[in-house]
Amino acid sequence: MDEHLPEKIERFMSELMSHQRRLYQYIHALLPRQQDAEDVMQNTLLVLWRKFDQFQPATSFYAWARNVAFREICNYRRRNKREVTIFDEGVFEQIAGELEEQAELSEARYAALLRCAEKLSLPDRELIHLRYVLGTAVKEIAARLGRPANSVCKSLGRIRQALWDCINEELASGEQSSAQDGKDRSRTEEKP
Repeated sequence: MDEHLPEKIERFMSELMSHQRRLYQYIHALLPRQQDAEDVMQNTLLVLWRKFDQFQPATSFYAWARNVAFREICNYRRRNKREVTIFDEGVFEQIAGELEEQAELSEARYAALLRCAEKLSLPDRELIHLRYVLGTAVKEIAARLGRPANSVCKSLGRIRQALWDCINEELASGEQSSAQDGKDRSRTEEKP
């Protein structure tokens, strides 16, 4: 038995539990029949486990798993052409592409959220943690902090707005730097 197997299982399960629901939603969006989506999800999980050694830890597990799921969906559609083919290939590929774009935007927004949350003051981070990570009720937070509930609500609203603004600024500056990188590359390519 591999002595590193318990660590591998723990890493795999940690990554999987973080992304399993989203991965199933992706599969189900491309295979609307629940039974089809569940079958492909099971096959995808088996392939993910078999190929987990190929996963690069510094990369996005979800992106890797989504690519595996897409291949499994295509295989399933080929094997079950009569039952599964709801859309033609062009529509299917367009939907898959749009889902991938949405996933990338969602990942970019999440990464920006994490960076923006780090910029918050410690009391604001604690308040966000209590409310949105632990799911503590506003009244309970207010009692714990010795503040009126409406004061806690106003603070949460202010923090959410600050995070929203920060995320949008981060994404906009990322788009600007990407556009600038593209311009810089084209200028260097033009020079003899």
